[in-house]
Amino acid sequence: DYSIPWEYTHNVITVEADDFRVYFINEGKIIAAHQRSWNRGERITNWCPRCMTALSDLEAEHEEHNSHLWYVRYPVLDEGGHPTDDYVLIATTRPETIVADVAIAVNPSVERWKPFIGKKVLLPIIERHIPVIADDAVDPEFGTGALKITPGHDPNDYACWNRNKDKMGEPINILNPDGTINENGKPSASGGRQSAVPGET
Repeated sequence: DYSIPWEYTHNVITVEADDFRVYFINEGKIIAAHQRSWNRGERITNWCPRCMTALSDLEAEHEEHNSHLWYVRYPVLDEGGHPTDDYVLIATTRPETIVADVAIAVNPSVERWKPFIGKKVLLPIIERHIPVIADDAVDPEFGTGALKITPGHDPNDYACWNRNKDKMGEPINILNPDGTINENGKPSASGGRQSAVPGET
């Protein structure tokens, strides 16, 4: 039998008219039971810090902007957890999301990064240890062929995290509900800081 914990739905659906709420839940139950795909859990979403609520893709206004790539070096760690002279170089248009990275994914066809698959690197600014994993979905022609994985920022990163959960930690939330940075996104007490420089290779 296929069952869904519907006793929880009233906690997340806030509609004043009880008859509409019941109708909505029953409709959702029919759709979910048909698709066998209704799962509880954290998901990436559009969050409005002003309204303090999630927005659907239909409610969010998406804009495309011309930007440039920032190149960032992630020092490779030895078995003792100490930085070495080796590094993995990633290219990103959103360096501000670095503090929520959980891994570096590389396409296994890129010879430059093969020796580092399975090793750990030092996350700049935060100084957290994160793994280097292999994922065929990484475009070897984009940037350096190495991609930082930030599950809470990008749907593709979230999909990569879902495929490689056993090799990464849990997604890291660095934001408070009002859009400010929480403790997870602040630099380590040791104060290590490395800057991202556009165009640096």
